[in-house]
Amino acid sequence: MQDIAVKYSNKMISSLKTINIEIILAIDLKKGRVVRAFAGFRLNYKPLKIGNLDLSDPITLIQKTLKKFKLNKVYIADLDAINNLDANDLLIFKILKKFPEIDFLIDSGFDYPISVNNFKKKLKKKKISNFYIVLGTEKIKKYNLRVFGYKNRIYVSLDIFNNNDKSTAFLKNSKFKPDVILMFLRNVGGRGIRFNEVKSIIKGLPNFNFHYAGGVRYFRDLRLLKNAGVESAIVSTLVHKHLGS
Repeated sequence: MQDIAVKYSNKMISSLKTINIEIILAIDLKKGRVVRAFAGFRLNYKPLKIGNLDLSDPITLIQKTLKKFKLNKVYIADLDAINNLDANDLLIFKILKKFPEIDFLIDSGFDYPISVNNFKKKLKKKKISNFYIVLGTEKIKKYNLRVFGYKNRIYVSLDIFNNNDKSTAFLKNSKFKPDVILMFLRNVGGRGIRFNEVKSIIKGLPNFNFHYAGGVRYFRDLRLLKNAGVESAIVSTLVHKHLGS
């Protein structure tokens, strides 16, 4: 796995090289702008600013992040599409075209297989292939993953708001083993990690690759997640803290 070292501190670079966990930048889009996510309260999300620095343009945010972090993947949540509003498809296509060297994990509120197929057809017309589809349990209506097709590059996001959102039976019973994102929405915005719950879910789902999102604040959190069995961390707050420096 490639280093996730950042450039602004030799001490930090040395520390990060030993963790061996991938950092995936998280971008939440709302009305064409990057917004700062917090605790899943989407109505309150505001355009991203760090001090006097306006980072609400997603292309600018990615460019600035690349100056300090080495990114192989970026996660994009289209909050408008998830909330059944006008999707940010054209902007997403522009981003993917701008950074062909990066793979993008796209959550656009996909519910039925037809929504995935229609999205993929649009990307195919534009000759865009650097993407994965994210199926969020908040939205999908078909839990039989086979209907979405084995050839799709799919991640499944377990969207956890509360204790009632942790059912994993559909994954246990699935012959298809997609990568799984543990998305703790109430922890989004650097609100800490529920490590015991993370470990419990991972223990109950052997033979899956796991990625974590929600609450990562410090680089030491990455080491703890790696030790818990997580392959990558989808982060925003952790990155934002270092972009103003």
